Amino acid sequence: MNGHKSCPHEKIPNQSLKIQTNDGSLFVYEITDVAKITKEEPIVINNKPKRHAGYKGFFDVGGGIGIRDFGDNIFSISTSHGYQFSPYFFLGAGIGVEYHTKWEATFMPIFADMRGYFLKGNVTPFIGAKAGYSPYKGKGVYFNPTIGVSFFVFKEFAMNVTIGYNLQHTKIYWYDFKAIKPWHTWEIIDAITFKIGLEI
Repeated sequence: MNGHKSCPHEKIPNQSLKIQTNDGSLFVYEITDVAKITKEEPIVINNKPKRHAGYKGFFDVGGGIGIRDFGDNIFSISTSHGYQFSPYFFLGAGIGVEYHTKWEATFMPIFADMRGYFLKGNVTPFIGAKAGYSPYKGKGVYFNPTIGVSFFVFKEFAMNVTIGYNLQHTKIYWYDFKAIKPWHTWEIIDAITFKIGLEI
């Protein structure tokens, strides 16, 4: 007897054996056709993707629309790498390149990256924050909080879509033909950002 997983069954000695399967089907066998009766434990295979504790890497690309007096449109790429402590929390570090179109300036922020997920499922909203410093040219504080949605496209790969706020603190130089030399002030270049990313 092959191919059926026994559930409730009824045996009539030396005559027949009735077996009801998990889907409710009923099968009747002559006892002479039954060579052996065994009990099998159900096998559960879970192929659903999920976030395991361990290494995680992120690659993000996107842009931003400048806001306020010194805001500027930007194009941004970045990568982060770190540790997924649980399905709900990631902590790592990364580096990015941001080009500001109006100011024609490029910044390279180095940052800590934190992400908190609300659910364990294949699709989950999350919040994140990148905080650090741009040592190249502008030499100022960098901060990028985001909210987004993460969804698995394969077992080990997920896509992220985010909206956020981009803050870059930097020197703005001023020139006046009447002045003996230029001067500078510290200002905030900020934007609303939109990014798409890959998680591995």
